[in-house]
Amino acid sequence: MKINYLTIILVLISFSTLAQSGRKTARSGNKNYDTGNFVDAEINYKKALEINSDLLEAQFNLGDALIKQERYEEALESFEKVNNGSENILMKANALHNMGNIFLSQQDLEGAEESYKNALRLNPKDNETRYNYAFVKNLIQQQEENEENQDKNKEENKEENKEENKEENQEDNQDENNEENQEEKQDESNSQEDKQDRNGDSVDKDQNNNEEEKNDDNKDKNDEI
Repeated sequence: MKINYLTIILVLISFSTLAQSGRKTARSGNKNYDTGNFVDAEINYKKALEINSDLLEAQFNLGDALIKQERYEEALESFEKVNNGSENILMKANALHNMGNIFLSQQDLEGAEESYKNALRLNPKDNETRYNYAFVKNLIQQQEENEENQDKNKEENKEENKEENKEENQEDNQDENNEENQEEKQDESNSQEDKQDRNGDSVDKDQNNNEEEKNDDNKDKNDEI
């Protein structure tokens, strides 16, 4: 979106020598501004305001010259002085319009919305301000929707992570149980083998004893013969 700033051209009306001097200097600032010499324009506007601080047209155009130099905070101060000091409704509305443009360029959507809204209250027929106001409101709405979607996604991800952790814990527990069951089965198998070995030893021992007794009987029989 291209942001258009408004400029006020001085209407020179001679009331006194001092007023003439201030307006003449401000007119020089206008010439500097028109030729793109914004630094000299700033200097001349400030000189004009030193001569006549009530020359709010010079104050307004000083804000424009500062914008061209991307000195936005100083420009805001200049337009704020116009808004607070001028009794000219259109000048106040234009100052608020330019303030809204500065806020928009700095991504301060709330500040821009407020400035455009106040400008429209003073000049409801300004279509450019009305367009900018609608544009900013739409940006704010999109921003709020994006934040809501982000919060929703965070909650969904949190629930998904919780379920995943639960499943992982269940799998870990199942693995532990399987290992324990395998160990128990192995222990039982080893116990049965030990028991079988002991039974085998006992049988062998009994057989040996029987053979010894049989041999002793045969010996006795031989002795008798």
